Amino acid sequence: MVTFVTIAGVLLTAAFFLYALSAVDNQSIDKKEKSRSDREDKQRTGDPRKVYSKEWNPNIPRPRICPMCGAMLRKDEFLYAAISAHVNYEGKKQAQIYGCKYCYLIVERGFNDLSKEQEQELDL
Repeated sequence: MVTFVTIAGVLLTAAFFLYALSAVDNQSIDKKEKSRSDREDKQRTGDPRKVYSKEWNPNIPRPRICPMCGAMLRKDEFLYAAISAHVNYEGKKQAQIYGCKYCYLIVERGFNDLSKEQEQELDL
């Protein structure tokens, strides 16, 4: 009987420990999710569907934005892409756009900037 109570106590202790560990992990995930959503709300983004659509006024220069996440890009920022070796039926090679450094490499804005004035220097 003592063996049964000991085994039950060890199992209950282990179950409580795992439950507490998962609760702490869920709290940290929620904090990270909240801070990420706050950062995304502050980030200047455009809607790629509006900029790259045919309804865009040809007299207005298009802003440089990432087609994946919509981040506004400066002149020195570029997209990550690869050109396929396969030639399609039209005789063209397909380009696979992976995104910019903010969505593909997951670099935060201001990570490697020399000054904050560069943020306003967007290529429009």
